[in-house]
Amino acid sequence: MLTPLDLLYITIAIGTALLVIFLCITLVYSILILRDVNQLVSSAKDTAEKVNTYVMKPVKAAKNLHKHITPIIKIVEDKLAERMGEEEEEKPKKKKKKK
Repeated sequence: MLTPLDLLYITIAIGTALLVIFLCITLVYSILILRDVNQLVSSAKDTAEKVNTYVMKPVKAAKNLHKHITPIIKIVEDKLAERMGEEEEEKPKKKKKKK
C-alpha cells in the first residue's frame, strides 16, 4: 500500500522528470537558434568581405592612383602652358587695315 510519503516522493520524481524533459527541449531549441544566428553572422561576414573586395579596394586604388598621377598632370599642364606661350610669341601679329 502507498503511504502519503511514498505518494509525495512519486509526485516529486514525476515533477522533476517533467522539468528535466522541459529543460532538455529548451536546450535543443536554444542550440538550433544559436546555429541559425551563427549562419546569419557568417553570411553577414561574407557580404562585408565582398563589399570590401569589390567596392572599397577599387576606391582605395583610385585614391592612390590619383595621389601619384596628380603631380604628373601638373607637370604636363605646365609644359603645355609653356609651349602655348612660346607659340603665341612666335606668331606675328596681323595688322588690321583701317578703312
